[in-house]
Amino acid sequence: MINARRYRPTSSRFSTWILRYTVGAYIAGTYNAHAIGREIFDTVKPPFILVGNHSCNMDPFLTNFFVPHPVHWVTSDGNLRSPLMRFLLIKLVGSIPKSKAIPDIETVNWIVEFIRKRKSVVGFYPEGQATWDGTSLPSLVSTAKLVKLLKVPVICAVSRGAFMTKPRWSYRKRKGEMEIEFTQLLDPIGIKQLSVAEIDEMLNKAIYHDDPAWAKQRGLRFSSAKRAERVDLALYVCPACGKLQTMKSDGNLVSCSACGFAAEYGEDGSFRSAAASASAGKAGKPVCETMGGGDGVLFPSLHEWDRWQKAYLATLLERDFASAPGRAIFSDEKVRLLRGKRMDKMESLGYGELTLNSDGLTLRPEKGVAISFQIEEIERPGVLKWNFFEFYVGMMVYRARFDDKTVSGYKYAMALELLIASRGSKENSTPIP
Repeated sequence: MINARRYRPTSSRFSTWILRYTVGAYIAGTYNAHAIGREIFDTVKPPFILVGNHSCNMDPFLTNFFVPHPVHWVTSDGNLRSPLMRFLLIKLVGSIPKSKAIPDIETVNWIVEFIRKRKSVVGFYPEGQATWDGTSLPSLVSTAKLVKLLKVPVICAVSRGAFMTKPRWSYRKRKGEMEIEFTQLLDPIGIKQLSVAEIDEMLNKAIYHDDPAWAKQRGLRFSSAKRAERVDLALYVCPACGKLQTMKSDGNLVSCSACGFAAEYGEDGSFRSAAASASAGKAGKPVCETMGGGDGVLFPSLHEWDRWQKAYLATLLERDFASAPGRAIFSDEKVRLLRGKRMDKMESLGYGELTLNSDGLTLRPEKGVAISFQIEEIERPGVLKWNFFEFYVGMMVYRARFDDKTVSGYKYAMALELLIASRGSKENSTPIP
């Protein structure tokens, strides 16, 4: 295990209690949250594992409020790079840091210590990140392996309505309601009898949830005068003209600055046609052939739009950008590139224009030489919080911080995922001489 004391999770039952009934109570109240199945904690006592679907950034705080025991959440080291957050999350509530730069064995050792030695509760989200579109992501198989190793009860907390209340991409809450349902998913005897693959299948079924579909089924509405604001952090392709990074949000509308296409983000999570600008006629036939439905619905949910735009981007990368490696896929100015390791303070490498093409990622700073990364050396592209774009090269983590808070880091992460996957499939299909 790491010997540095700042990395060692500790906890105080008193501080946990204070935070639960102050911060936790406030957040649960603003989300209009209630719990189902809390009686499970009358029979299942620590140590146990707590898992759930990751609907929004506030999930741990919301869940903590309803669990009568301190929960030690496994959390990304990206949330722990400031001394204040390290103190609050590691020292006060005993969060367990996880990073690609920290070998899995060290994180596992901390989890084992809390479960077997301290007889505590460890919580984590098998998806590894919060959903961008309200639909659960696949579970990481490492979760099933950990469950198999520990052989303690597994409680599942399924959150419903949290994404519709405050999507990951939004800075604002909507007025609505949410619930968290607690059930026992596995017990020690069942775990011994199941394989890792069978446990993984059970986890995926247990945590799967489509929040917009649930809200529609319940007839719920989530109201806000600015409910579409910052949805352009998640949308990077116009379904009408096919242009990249032209979507802009304002109030309840999202529109394309290139062709004038406009859609209203509804209280039920759907996108409906809205009054477009005079330039909308330039778009011609929509590039998204499936766009449009009854009652003016263009996409029934953000999940459908996101699924289409990712497939469309994959086509563009293969058809248009692969043959022109120097052509920019995405590009943004006023970007600061930072580099760090584990939870250490990040150092600035430069400030300027960030560009992604089919060969790699480049920062052209206002001063100094360009900094470039080849696709083959980039690993685990992702987004921290709203729009901090991060990726790894070896043991180092790099972060692109945009001055313009409306710039999407998600688009870079998705494009890199596709490029990395494409390179991998091509390498695997290359005949061995």
